[in-house]
Amino acid sequence: MEPVVTSTPEELRELRSAVRGFLEQHAPARAQLTQDATTWKRLTEELGLTALPVAEGSGGAGATFVELAVVLEETGRSLLRAPYLSTVVAALVLQGADDLLPSLADGSAPAALALAGSVRSSAGRLTGTLEQVVDAAEAALLVVAADDGLHVVPRDGEGVTVTPLTPLDGTRPQARVQLASAPARVVGDAAAAPHARDLLHVALACESAGAAERCIELAVEHLKVREQFGRPLGSFQALRHRVADLTVLLEGARSTAWYAARAAAGLSEDLPVVAPLALATCAEAFRTIAGESIQLHGGIGFTWEHDAHLYFKRAWTTALLHGEPRTLRHLAATRAGVLTGGDLA
Repeated sequence: MEPVVTSTPEELRELRSAVRGFLEQHAPARAQLTQDATTWKRLTEELGLTALPVAEGSGGAGATFVELAVVLEETGRSLLRAPYLSTVVAALVLQGADDLLPSLADGSAPAALALAGSVRSSAGRLTGTLEQVVDAAEAALLVVAADDGLHVVPRDGEGVTVTPLTPLDGTRPQARVQLASAPARVVGDAAAAPHARDLLHVALACESAGAAERCIELAVEHLKVREQFGRPLGSFQALRHRVADLTVLLEGARSTAWYAARAAAGLSEDLPVVAPLALATCAEAFRTIAGESIQLHGGIGFTWEHDAHLYFKRAWTTALLHGEPRTLRHLAATRAGVLTGGDLA
């Protein structure tokens, strides 16, 4: 196996700067409450971000999950509505499907991941209902975990019904997917579905870390300009200590996410253990930081007009859709062999 080569720290900083500059100008958090096809078009055509995880021979950039982690942190900061996370994880999962990769790389066929639910496979057809599938309404391809492995189903194919839902998080569209003997293509065996979930967990961990960082930044910006008793709120020691505690929490979570990203890139064999652990750590930190950010903003943090509640809803949506931290830690402990039965205390 060839050694994994990642970008230099300077190259990663340049990538981060380019993505952040684009998203701050063209896709701020508040704008993610409505769909904007222009953002997706520019992400894929001008920046080529969907091509990152795809091999160069299939029209991609041949990057690793390390580079992808940088982009995912930045999309988390802006609560990007476009189906970027789902599409790039699908591209990683479908590395053996050479005919599908070019359309994933250029963004012409965005994907959705339907990895949780009960789907039966029989004679090349899938039957079952998948609730709350993120990005399903905007996807061209559905990556579905069934009882015998991983499958790909065209969203507009025979026997497929996609019904958009009204989600808690308005920046993350969801839909119900109903499969009624839908023709499907097998792309992985029974072991492929857990691996796909692991990659999804790492991607969500990176996204959550980026979003949590933005929550702290918003709170600090507010504390610097808001005054009470003739002094900026940021000058009060109690509030400064709260922000310091949140920063420590964030850095611990981010370190876990980055270790998991390196594992997903093939630089470690710990992916089955660190993937659920990274999401548990980052999702819990994000939820805590988002809630504290609202409190630090005072009354304005509770208003619909402020962005703080958007991050709070994203944090809770991530936990509700992809597993509570306790459940994920239980999975990590079981895989690590330190838990053989029962439950975590």
